[in-house]
Amino acid sequence: MPPLMKPVRLRLAALLAAATLGGSALAADVELLPAGLLTPTTKEMTKANQYKKAGPWRIGVSFGGVGNTWIVQMIQEMKHAAAQDKNIGEFIFVEANWQAAKQVADVEDLLAKKVDAIIIGPISSATGAPLAAKAAKTGIPVVVFGAFGKSVESAVEIMGGGEVFGRQGGEYLRKELNGKGNLWAFRGVAGVEEEQLRYNGFKKAIEGSSLKITQEVFGDWNYAKSKQLCENLVLSGNSPDGIWFSGAEMTRACIDVFKESGKPLVPMTGEGNNGFLRVWKATGVKSVAPQFTPGLGAAVVRASAALLAGKPLYRSYFSSPPAITQTDLGKFFRDDLNDAYWLPSTLPDAKLKELFKR
Repeated sequence: MPPLMKPVRLRLAALLAAATLGGSALAADVELLPAGLLTPTTKEMTKANQYKKAGPWRIGVSFGGVGNTWIVQMIQEMKHAAAQDKNIGEFIFVEANWQAAKQVADVEDLLAKKVDAIIIGPISSATGAPLAAKAAKTGIPVVVFGAFGKSVESAVEIMGGGEVFGRQGGEYLRKELNGKGNLWAFRGVAGVEEEQLRYNGFKKAIEGSSLKITQEVFGDWNYAKSKQLCENLVLSGNSPDGIWFSGAEMTRACIDVFKESGKPLVPMTGEGNNGFLRVWKATGVKSVAPQFTPGLGAAVVRASAALLAGKPLYRSYFSSPPAITQTDLGKFFRDDLNDAYWLPSTLPDAKLKELFKR
């Protein structure tokens, strides 16, 4: 190498390294969620100014469905985040009632309305992949609410829960029951990928143990349906040694059934829901509560706005804070808020008291 070429190449490498570090620093400057709640899962980033566009922006959301209070709060967190950004002129939210055909129509309608960015919470990767690809072809940023990886095209992907959620509950039951006994499993909405991921995490956690799943039902993450299912199981006389739940509204329902029928409580997994934490504290049921923050709704809105502002972001993020244990229950429970409150939240305290006043 000629003597003069070496310094030039070194300077170029230094510039490239600085550019890379600069992009990482800019991505780190965008707070999608408070520290400890969301972590990048890749070094890959979007390019600065890749999607930059002058405001005001129109942002559209296609979500798989509603049906429980977690999603209701998540939507509130989305809308609040959008309202706080003066560059978001219009925020359009639609949900597909867990019907794939409707989600296809919803995304097509949002694209016809010329949204500047689209957030898609797919029912499944099979439904979401062609929708995200179609949206991406228009040149707008696609932010995916889910953990699908390369199977669903996106500028940025954000999620929590999933296998981590299921694993935390499964590991707790395995330890609490010394790796043996009969379990009931209350699953979420059949066919929804998040539901399957949680269940997969649970199954992996109990692999190789003597724990056996003797009953498995789909409670749709819904209190009323799960209470009926739990009543039927209790009446069958097939008592479990522990119960794994894919969501806390189902846990609350089953605890109520056990109390009403006079059956002793067995270890039951929960979730970061104030109603569950209240019951946990009152009954002393043996439990653990994975955290699935509805603040993910705010995170996907903030990510969309950051991309439109020209800021680089990591291509994927995941929320996996430690599960709540009996020891730190008091740090999370809010006696002044009602049972519909899910935590941790991005909403200001005044808003929480307005929405969830007990």
